[in-house]
Amino acid sequence: MSWTGRLQCTAAFKNGRTVILDSYGEGALKLMRPVYLDPAHPTLYVVHVGGGYVDGDFYQMEMTLQPDARLMVTTQSAAKIYKTPSTPVRQYTRFSLGERSVLECFPDPTIAYERARFNQETIVHMASHSTFVYGDIITPGWSESGELFRYDWIRSKLKVYQDEALVLFDHLYLDSRQHLTSMLQLGGYTHVGSLVALSPFITKEVLEQFNKFMEEMPQEVRCGFSAAAVPGFSVRILAYETSAIEAIFQRVQQFIRQQCGEKAPVCWRKY
Repeated sequence: MSWTGRLQCTAAFKNGRTVILDSYGEGALKLMRPVYLDPAHPTLYVVHVGGGYVDGDFYQMEMTLQPDARLMVTTQSAAKIYKTPSTPVRQYTRFSLGERSVLECFPDPTIAYERARFNQETIVHMASHSTFVYGDIITPGWSESGELFRYDWIRSKLKVYQDEALVLFDHLYLDSRQHLTSMLQLGGYTHVGSLVALSPFITKEVLEQFNKFMEEMPQEVRCGFSAAAVPGFSVRILAYETSAIEAIFQRVQQFIRQQCGEKAPVCWRKY
């Protein structure tokens, strides 16, 4: 198998803090040195050293959190998917979470340009007492004609296994040939945000609080959530701009962090 970019990383809890035991980057994917925005656990920035994702690109990322490790992961910039006349861009990500570990992963948006095809699959294996929070944003890119949704299609799958049982499967498929701006598609909105939070801290009482929290969302977006089969929930957001979804992600992330005992807000310090 020929990879355009490959990344592996292992985090462990040592002497009261999370440290990176090992990391490996190959091809177009690299990891920056850990940044301790929180003194107890690191933030990792994934870097794509090329100008964007192009025809036939194939990426693989794998991150392992040992028991009690806490890790925040994001990217240095948006993933730009350019035209793929022959072979779609493929990206596979695998997360493994040990007992009581916490992973917060919020990559920058995926921007799909004219004639782009993108297939993304994320697989998570987590222990029953671990916490997984993941947010993803998909936006249409610029086209010469000025029209939106000039990409061909985007397929994004998220599969979460808890103690080897499949507990969540989310499949988002956006096909420009299916009149995405119409009813029962995006209904006139242009940007899609998806967020999943699974944690033993998300009890029935927390879900009731979150329901009230969601009622306070801005009127210019459409936002809904569903309880998961295990403690947790999934959120889908429709908006007209990336910043609106990012603002909601930040609010939801801070809500979850408060349930996990983290009071201080997170600042990724990217811009």
